Amino acid sequence: MATWKNAVPDRGELRRSKREALLREAIAAFNQKGFHATSLDDIAQSMGVTKAALYYYFPNKHALLVEAFSEALRVAFESLKAAEKNGGNGLEKVKLTVAGYLEVALGELSRCVLLTEEHALLPDDQEKIFKLRDSFEATLRGFVREGIADGSIIPCDPKLAIFTIFGAVNSVPKWFSNSGEWTNKQLAQAMSELLCRAIAANPVPALARDVARI
Repeated sequence: MATWKNAVPDRGELRRSKREALLREAIAAFNQKGFHATSLDDIAQSMGVTKAALYYYFPNKHALLVEAFSEALRVAFESLKAAEKNGGNGLEKVKLTVAGYLEVALGELSRCVLLTEEHALLPDDQEKIFKLRDSFEATLRGFVREGIADGSIIPCDPKLAIFTIFGAVNSVPKWFSNSGEWTNKQLAQAMSELLCRAIAANPVPALARDVARI
């Protein structure tokens, strides 16, 4: 029996691809207009499908939002894991986490969800998402404490430091465009340097001004 050398996706792969495309479009709409101002009709129209077709993948708009947050958190934890493996000191681990998260979140699927939309989550969903988010932030605060101990980070309040850094990180989808002057990778590296400079014991003398050098 001919297999087409796996060139033709099977039904499961095709379904996953369509679901990913729908999620990407929904996240872009939530980031641009906000959850409450975005309707399933808006998403369906932008995808060129009927609203009924959307229900095959997600039962409602809240399910889309939960999946969007889950994807963002998955990327966040993957960034943490890579930072723990490759970072030498506390500051490097914070910087690598920020850079890794931004690069994937802004490039792969525009998965970076505005955390100002967390109020739109239903109570049961909030509890699950907040638990994961708190675990992520707790690990980051641990990196800050590690940096204070190893001398790479100035004495500061770890909770305030992380809230400040990721408050800026989570505002990026409001203004970043993949068609702009900076690529997602360039922006991730430059912004991680800029944000972590505020807590660095020995801050770099200059920040990126020319994207060609990044």
